[in-house]
Amino acid sequence: MSGGDDGGMSASQSHMASSPGSVDQFAPNPDYDSCRSLINSYFYQITLGCGTVHCTNRNCFSCPEGPRLDPTSAALLAVKLAQSTTHYLCAGAAISIPESLQWTEAGESSECVPLKAMLAKAATSSNVQAQVELSAAVRRCMSNPDCLSWSFLKGGKPSRATEDRSGIDCDAVAEAYKVMLKPGTPLAIVNGRGELTDSTLADVVAAALEDLCRGAIVPAQGTAHKLEPLRLFVIVLLFPGLMEPEYHNTIFKKLCSAINSLSQEQRDMIKHWMRECPASMFRETIVAFQQFITIYVNEYRCIDDHVASATKVLGILWGTNQLANPKLVSFKEFYNDAINELVDFTEDFARWKDTQRCSFSFCAHPYVLDPGTKSKLLQLDANNQMRSQIRGALFRSIFGGSECPYLILKVRREHLIRDTLLQISACQHQQEDLKKPLKVIFKGEEGIDEGGVQKEFFQ
Repeated sequence: MSGGDDGGMSASQSHMASSPGSVDQFAPNPDYDSCRSLINSYFYQITLGCGTVHCTNRNCFSCPEGPRLDPTSAALLAVKLAQSTTHYLCAGAAISIPESLQWTEAGESSECVPLKAMLAKAATSSNVQAQVELSAAVRRCMSNPDCLSWSFLKGGKPSRATEDRSGIDCDAVAEAYKVMLKPGTPLAIVNGRGELTDSTLADVVAAALEDLCRGAIVPAQGTAHKLEPLRLFVIVLLFPGLMEPEYHNTIFKKLCSAINSLSQEQRDMIKHWMRECPASMFRETIVAFQQFITIYVNEYRCIDDHVASATKVLGILWGTNQLANPKLVSFKEFYNDAINELVDFTEDFARWKDTQRCSFSFCAHPYVLDPGTKSKLLQLDANNQMRSQIRGALFRSIFGGSECPYLILKVRREHLIRDTLLQISACQHQQEDLKKPLKVIFKGEEGIDEGGVQKEFFQ
């Protein structure tokens, strides 16, 4: 029995026996950690919500009848709810707020990095420590999908995204990019080998976004009820560097690929959120996409996956402009001159009609086509339907009796309009006949319509 008692001695008892004068270190209780996590979950549910559009939990901010409390009152209510034997915790409320960049002078919490204040401190060339801290914070937050999704929020405070609003302060994003990308004095950074060296903040931002796009930025399956991960796409779409060819391979192409990998519902969410952008920023984003497409069509004279991907994302922006009231830009800004002038639309039209041959054609994306090109496509479509009707009529005449491959109008000169309308009206039950080539016969006159009679008819 005594051996069993000795074997059952705890680690702390053994430590006390061997070192009577020492002080034990505090070991966190698992129950304490779970309780703290539960309180945090309730606090975020009360102050931010669960993200569910029509939440019915009255202890959730997302519920129309939910609490609207200051942080202190919310913390007290969170403790009270955590002590209850019955819990009212929404599925999307158990979140943790990551480190994030906020365009503020002071951080609201330990997770908030006050970017504006850090930029002011690092502006002094002698403050090397502030420059190193700034570059490190920017690199960490802008290369991490979770951190970037919670950055640049309105008021610098964490908030949940909804179908109607992203929570992103687009003006803050614009001002932050303007300051960070401005050519200036070298910035002290610590490189990958731990050495202190010089760079610029613009290079740090670009490198961070390259790291971001190099990883997996598409939200994982099963996170459809959480909209916050989609916010990073809005922030990156507003990056002015998208217009620079040097970032086409490292950022632009991968961004387009990631957006097109999203579900239709997620792409529609981005389309709605982009309405919050100022018109000037929205126009710059469109110019970046137009420039990318123009460069590729001009240089390579082919429609590859990258051109197709960029055109599809441009379609999301076009949808944004359609939803905006008033419109952010003119619809003419979506026309692409390179596409309208260089693309063989006879071939493109054939690809559009035969989806098994090719999954992409500009005909399926008419927002990039100007009126002249659309007119050509209408003519191509009319000619295509006319040839189809001729072949069908000849085939049926061979196997099923006589059928004229032409639409013949017999009219009197003195009643030209009346006779024409009566005969066209008679074709309403066989509308396919209206797609056949036209032949005109003037009653009481001999002659075969080889084009001259038809020309006279229209004159």
